[in-house]
Amino acid sequence: MKLALLLLLTVVPGVAGVAVFGYYALQDWDALQLDYSEFKRVVQSSADLSTLFKAEAAQNIHRVNLFADGVWALLSAILGAIGIHGMYVDSKR
Repeated sequence: MKLALLLLLTVVPGVAGVAVFGYYALQDWDALQLDYSEFKRVVQSSADLSTLFKAEAAQNIHRVNLFADGVWALLSAILGAIGIHGMYVDSKR
């Protein structure tokens, strides 16, 4: 009974969270690469300050989103690892 409860409450949500948040982190990574290349292009050109600020804000949005997705993926991995550890310890009794 304890093993099934640990599996349902920690391992499954942990693995699902890593998969979901990892997927969105990869999408944000691709978007960040595109916006950062645009930011570099704007910096190297003789663009005005307003355009530079807009390009920087666009790439910073993806940086924050990528950070948040990465944190959630890591927290999900910790949850899953706690569940797997608990299952291991319980099976040794």
